[in-house]
Amino acid sequence: MTHTVLLVEDEDDLRDTMRDALEFNGYAVIAARDGQEALEELDRIDHICVVLLDLIMPRMNGWDFFARFRERTALANVPVIIHSSTPNQAPPGATRVLSKPLAFNQLLSVVREFCAS
Repeated sequence: MTHTVLLVEDEDDLRDTMRDALEFNGYAVIAARDGQEALEELDRIDHICVVLLDLIMPRMNGWDFFARFRERTALANVPVIIHSSTPNQAPPGATRVLSKPLAFNQLLSVVREFCAS
């Protein structure tokens, strides 16, 4: 089974770097610039092992995406890892909260935990 990570991050350079690091380590990554784009991608993804979600984004922020994502019963057990410069404002029910700037070994460790074979 392919382990797909949904990465929702509005900062282009950070999103590209995170995607590259994850892909280099064998994960399939669907990257979205904001919550709206991420919602549009959901129906095209067969299996999501984890969502990496920024909170402060244009169009649809992380809080709104998280609420809409959790409304989908088929995705209720998918872990959502918040990565944010405002970690103390993470929505209740988030699986884990990581502070920006992220250390990539920490990012990979968390993804490995939830996307183990």
